Amino acid sequence: LFHLVEAGHVTVPLFDGGNYPTNQAFMREHVANLLKSSFPNLTHQQVVDFVVGCFDLRMDLPSFKTHLRDFLVQLKEFSAENNQDLYSEEQQQQQQMAAAAAEAQRLAVPGLVNPNDRPMDDDEDL
Repeated sequence: LFHLVEAGHVTVPLFDGGNYPTNQAFMREHVANLLKSSFPNLTHQQVVDFVVGCFDLRMDLPSFKTHLRDFLVQLKEFSAENNQDLYSEEQQQQQQMAAAAAEAQRLAVPGLVNPNDRPMDDDEDL
């Protein structure tokens, strides 16, 4: 949503007759006000840094996730048990890589894997 508004893809005004020249200015101020009211322990600079980072068009998805994680750590109201979902994609990718490495290691040893369970090589003559 941040990137759509910042890139100008949302052309309909998101605000009702306010003093905002653009949707980008409205979204930045609205998000900052929501954060300030929800988390009074944050300083003005922390909120501004987070909002500016969210609207950065150069940021890709992994960078955005890192930016969001850093912000959540700054909140000091964020408990350790709630962060498992933040790392689920990375953990799943690591598990897949470990499984692929273990399978490759097993396939490298002749006779360790049943010949019927071995993947078919394209260059084998039938």
